This record gives sequence, C-alpha cells and structure tokens, in this order.
Amino acid sequence: MKALQSIHRMLVKRSIPYLSLLLVLFVNAQDVRATDLPQEEVNVRSDEKSDIPYIGVQTEQKIDEVHESASILLVNTAQWLDSFFDDPNYIDEENKTRATLKLTAGYDRHEGFDFKPRLSLRLKVPRTEGRLNLIISFSDDEDFDLDNNPLSSSSTDHIESDRDELTAGLRWLISQSKRSNLSTTAGGSYDYVYVGLRYRGYYDYGSWQGRFVERIRYYTDDGFENKIQYDLERQVSDRFFFRTKLDVKWSEEESGLPHGLIFYLDQVFGPEKAIRYEWGNYFDTSPSYAMSDLQLRLRYRQRFYRDWLVLEIGPMVSFPRDYDREINPGIVVRLEADFGYKAYLKDFKNIFHF
Repeated sequence: MKALQSIHRMLVKRSIPYLSLLLVLFVNAQDVRATDLPQEEVNVRSDEKSDIPYIGVQTEQKIDEVHESASILLVNTAQWLDSFFDDPNYIDEENKTRATLKLTAGYDRHEGFDFKPRLSLRLKVPRTEGRLNLIISFSDDEDFDLDNNPLSSSSTDHIESDRDELTAGLRWLISQSKRSNLSTTAGGSYDYVYVGLRYRGYYDYGSWQGRFVERIRYYTDDGFENKIQYDLERQVSDRFFFRTKLDVKWSEEESGLPHGLIFYLDQVFGPEKAIRYEWGNYFDTSPSYAMSDLQLRLRYRQRFYRDWLVLEIGPMVSFPRDYDREINPGIVVRLEADFGYKAYLKDFKNIFHF
C-alpha cells in the first residue's frame, strides 16, 4: 500500500506543471470574447453549427489559399502532360485553331506491319465568342489496331474507327473552366450522322485529384453509345506523375460491357521529352466475363528538331485472348507535325520547377 501511495504522489507531483499549463491556456482562451472579434466574424461564428475549431480568419484564409494553389498546380500538371502526350481528353477540350499531321507505323507478331497517316484540323469559328469549333479529320481506311486498346479499337467507336475516311463536325462549348467542361457535338461521315454531349469534372481529394468524364452519343447507323471514365491522379514528385483510370463503354450495338483498369506513370525529363509507362487490364462481359487483353506499353515522346515536331517510340507487349494469350510483342513509331503549336515553356517552369 505504501508503495502505491508513493507512486501516486510522484505522478501527481510530475503532472502539476502540465496541468498548470493547460489551466493557463484555458483561462487565456476564455478571455477571447466575441466583442474582441470583427463583427462579420462574430456573425459567422454565431450562425455556424460546426465542430471545426476556431483558428482565426486570416489563418483560415492562408490555409485555403495554399490548398487552392496546390489543387490548381495538380490540375495544370495533368493538363500539361495530357497535352504533351496528345491525350484524347485534352484534344476534346482544346479550344484553339490547330492542324496536326500524324504519320504512324507499327509492327507486331499478329498484325504484321502497318502504316497509317492521319490529318486533323480544328478551326475556331469567328463571332461565336470562342465557343464554336469546326473539326475535320481524315485517315486512310486500312486496318490499324496496333496502337489501340480493346476499348478504343471497337468497331462501334467512331472516333478511332478505321472506316472513317473523312469526318466533319461542330463542337459547341457550353461551359469551360479549370474544374469542369461541358460541350456538345454534331457531325458525320459518308455513312452516318451523330450528335453527342460530353462532360468533364475535377474533384479534389487533397493530394489526389479525381476526374470524371462521360461522353454520350447517338449514331444513325449504330444507335446510342456511352463512354465513362474516372481517373485518380497525383503528382508524386517534380518528375513523376501517377494516374489510375477506370474506363467503361456501353453501346447499343454490342451485347457486352467492355471495361478496363489502366495504370500510368509519367516521367518528365524536361519540356522537350517524357516517358509514359502503361499497364492496361481490359475485360469484357460477353459471352462470359473474362480478361480480353493485358497490355504493357512504354511511350517515349520527344520534340524533334523543332517545337512543333514530335517523335514518339512506343514498344509494347500484349497477351490477347483472341490469340490464346500468346505473347505479342510490337512497336509503334509516330511522327507528328503540329501547325498552330505554341511552346508553353513558362507554364512548364511554373509546374515542375526544374
């Protein structure tokens, strides 16, 4: 018993300084009355029913400003990388006059060698406050599946479909901001006409960013098609950017529901060169649920002698179900000439800081 009493006295003695400090802090906190605060702050605090502790208006504003700056930096990084790798999501939202000529050659074990030129033209229509774009695309009609995945190479996807020799359309930008984008399109080719609606939104999860994209279209030959994509992405360091993508496509023409889970890691070496590492897992639900393909890609892109000229080399290996999972090595080489390109060196320095 005496031993327990001694331990108790020791604990009380050592706790007195800490209890005193807590008491002083509590008394000082009680001295901060509503009369000492700005009137607008008093009104805000009296109306709010929240458990968030008060840390001061100026401190809150600084925290919010830092958070907003970090969010904007993350959005800008994603957009710069999508621009550099010519991502379809960036192309669908770019709002400036531009023409691109692509010469692509590819080889793999199952498809052999193929060569495909493609020309795309986008014009901002004058006197529309920059909201209306005229889009024209031309490509040959030869089969070219080497540079596609099971979601983009489907016969019902009219964007990359090989039968589209010449397509033309109009895109109207309903609303556009850093956080969201809403547009509608209408156009067609020799054998079909389409209308569609596209929405994109960014969602903030702290150091992570979510991106939701949905594109709904109706084609006169194949009916409705709906593509949904959700990305989770973050900047790992000044040189690395990570993204995971869930991609789902439903079409009236198809019986299954093809979808994919793809992982990307972008490594930036400077404003002129970067590498994208891709790991794509693709699935289908018809005739039974199974993996349709597994693809591993490496895409190296570098500006080639001129800012507006880009060289891409993309070795890959896939394991398609249609060929009994046999390893299928291949490579894609592409040369792009971009007319209307502007070097965003200042934007790059603001994003990557090296």
